[in-house]
Amino acid sequence: MSDPSVINLLIVDRSKSDIEHIVKTLSGDGYQLNLIHTDQANEARNAIDYQPLDLILLRPAEDSPTVPEVRLMVAEGGQDIPIVVVVDDEYRQQRKPARLLEEGADNYCYLDDADHLVAVVRKELHHLQQRKRGQSFETRFKESESRAQALLENTQEAIAYIHEGVHAYANPAYLHLFGYNHKEDLANIQLVHMVPPTYRDALKSVLRRSIRSGKAVEPVELVGVRSNGQTFPILLECAPTRMNDEPCTQIIVRDVAQEKNAYNQQQLEDLLKYDDATGLYSRRYFLETLEIDHDGSVLYILFTDYAAIRYAMGFEAIEQFVLEAANLFKAMLSLEDISAHFASGVFAIYVPENSPSEPLAMAERIRDAVAAHTFHVGGKIFTTTCCIGICKASDGHESAVQILSHADRACEIARQKGGNRVEVYAPPKQERKGVIDPQDEAAIRLIRNALTKGHLSLNYQPIVSFETADAARYKVYLQILDEETNKLQPVDKLGAAAVRYGAMGALDKWTIIRGLSALMEIQQTGASPPILFVRISRNSITDKEFFDWLNKRFKDSRLPGQHLVLEMKEDNVDECFDEAKLLRDRLRELGCGMALSHFGGRAHSDRLLKEMMPDYIKLDGNLIEKLTKTKDENSRQAIAELAQQAQELRAQVVAAGVSTAPQMASIWQFGVNLVQGNMVAEAGPRLDFDFKQYAS
Repeated sequence: MSDPSVINLLIVDRSKSDIEHIVKTLSGDGYQLNLIHTDQANEARNAIDYQPLDLILLRPAEDSPTVPEVRLMVAEGGQDIPIVVVVDDEYRQQRKPARLLEEGADNYCYLDDADHLVAVVRKELHHLQQRKRGQSFETRFKESESRAQALLENTQEAIAYIHEGVHAYANPAYLHLFGYNHKEDLANIQLVHMVPPTYRDALKSVLRRSIRSGKAVEPVELVGVRSNGQTFPILLECAPTRMNDEPCTQIIVRDVAQEKNAYNQQQLEDLLKYDDATGLYSRRYFLETLEIDHDGSVLYILFTDYAAIRYAMGFEAIEQFVLEAANLFKAMLSLEDISAHFASGVFAIYVPENSPSEPLAMAERIRDAVAAHTFHVGGKIFTTTCCIGICKASDGHESAVQILSHADRACEIARQKGGNRVEVYAPPKQERKGVIDPQDEAAIRLIRNALTKGHLSLNYQPIVSFETADAARYKVYLQILDEETNKLQPVDKLGAAAVRYGAMGALDKWTIIRGLSALMEIQQTGASPPILFVRISRNSITDKEFFDWLNKRFKDSRLPGQHLVLEMKEDNVDECFDEAKLLRDRLRELGCGMALSHFGGRAHSDRLLKEMMPDYIKLDGNLIEKLTKTKDENSRQAIAELAQQAQELRAQVVAAGVSTAPQMASIWQFGVNLVQGNMVAEAGPRLDFDFKQYAS
């Protein structure tokens, strides 16, 4: 092949010589192989469930997974992976290879025929690529349909589709214009009944002209009839189209009275587009512009003493201040640059890629100009400084709000470093184009190897109540076996790298599967299963398919959802708020609990608590230790108030990581219901803790 391809390949075979032969054959044809090989069913299942596979080569043998078994693994994993059976001479003499296709194989090839092997692999990979391309087209088509439908539903234009004279569809604006509440109200109403009798011939003429010409016709002035019988002047335009593969006519209706107010509407648009105080663009227009095109850089400018100036001089003087501040950098902007009065004491500048301005140099000039300027406001003179954060926005996947958030974060770093400085946002290290940072290679290799070979295990730490033993609860910890040292280590140490490269989602799923299996074993004995607390990573929170996967696991296990509580770290929820809140809502459909862990470390933790409404909050042991030692009564009181607020929202408070006697002695001031940590009991591999010994 002229362009070598990479194959994520699983070979199910016990013969090392055959595997080497296959690898040599495919490598000789220009393929690069990411190889996993095994002859064990459980290792094959783990690879199918947790590895991105393109192809499975299976060699039939006794005590090895069969074609139907592997096909079932692929189906249960919801994967599309071609299965090619490699047949030797002995198999050919005993059985007909064509039977393999009936058993579930996609194709077969002969071990001793290298050309046949390469041809079959190339064919199946081509078919896989075509299927994925078809699925991509179908997905994009459905997304396009959804966007078109959403556009129709949300546009202010009154639009309807007419089939054989009857309304086949009408959007909310159309219903509102004619005074109807529901689409069903128009189901049997003909379009001619929407105008008075004297205008029906004119309406029919317009429709006929559009159908015969096959194109849109000029808008005509008619009179419409609302549901209450009131008439009003309208402009109607129509065009032939199709809906659900049926020919129909699209009509757009406008209220003439509103059209006559177009000039006033334009004035309103101008008011929304510009900021009165400074003459710069408004926040709304800035965000809309940045959302459409953000291939460039954003400068986030914060005036350091804005709050003090406003307090000392009042609202009237502050308008004069922001105008004078804006005039400092207006002359520095190019025609292509977009500047806005973004918020109180904050200006934002978008420098597109095609602008002659250099963002960092511009920021330094603005900083110098502000520091050197003497403001004359309200009969007083004063000086101030600013902090500027810069974010280079070249990733088309990020929204305008995310880009501004990055610039704001850089600005905050500048403020924390003493102010009067410029900081450039540095994104966290991410996996780029399949390249793994050398510092992370060992961790990722360890994780992938453990997933493939099943070198993972769980430990359980009790979460006890000193008031009642009505429920057994355990925090689940995932451990990974390091083959080099033959020792188990917590996955938490590898968590950051695993999240960066998307591997933590697979570890989350493995933990949940094994946890549910342990609960099923307890249920089969007739005992009541405990509640397991499992932390999920940012990978799972943002995975759109995670909930559907979890729902299927519960259906397979036949366990009630109440036996699982998913923990989300507060900083992950803060960064992925919309996804976390949606997942929280869907978890309640299953009856699962949700916990905010490492909670209480942010200035707006109280707001996050109200928005998320968790079932539990977990105060981190380090936070409790810090508050125990500090003399800052305000900080202790703030955490106590958060705990009180949680209880008012019917969320139970857990003190996590309690490992010392002073921590244990101080937790009660924070409204703690439940305690977890080595001071109570260390984590272990069994779910056999006696919770009654701690109940009052």
